[in-house]
Amino acid sequence: MDEKEYDENGKHQQDVTLENFVNGDNEIAKYARICYGREDTDNKDGLIKTLITNGHTSVFEHSVFTFRIICPIFVARQWMRHRIGSYTEKSLRYTKPGSFTKLELNNTDAEELIEVVFKTTIHTYETLLNMGIKKEQARAILPMGIETEFYWTVNARSLMNFLKLRLDPHAQKEIRSYAEAIMDVFEEKMPITAKHFSKYVLGR
Repeated sequence: MDEKEYDENGKHQQDVTLENFVNGDNEIAKYARICYGREDTDNKDGLIKTLITNGHTSVFEHSVFTFRIICPIFVARQWMRHRIGSYTEKSLRYTKPGSFTKLELNNTDAEELIEVVFKTTIHTYETLLNMGIKKEQARAILPMGIETEFYWTVNARSLMNFLKLRLDPHAQKEIRSYAEAIMDVFEEKMPITAKHFSKYVLGR
């Protein structure tokens, strides 16, 4: 298993891919107006700001993102604790594991030791397969640092909850780097909502 090239944040640039998106800022403003018996979208910036600052966020459930994520298993397990979303994950019962994850520990000896363990484990796993052991049993020895892959479909309300928690300085560094990539997509697809969310919820 070959190690990937990583950026300065320790996360491969292609690990977060937006597969689908529906209903941006314009639609959110339109849908929110029905509360007032109107459907015009004048001053959508002010309206969306009001929704964010007053916590009137149910309307954001109409915006839906689908991402394709590649990440280590230990990040995926943290990710999937966010239950208001849909997940479809690659099965190691039927497929071989991906690459191992490079950890930035600022300790060369520790990084080299982890790399040796990963490579030894993969060699053992492949030896078990060559011995006729089924993938679903051989996978028992795989470490949490092996990469997995999944699709994540999430509405903007739940996405903002994910970002609020996983961009927090107390969140683990590895998942924060993925949250930053998700935030970049959010800012691109829903710039007005992301602007007010960043200012009034994240305090950036």
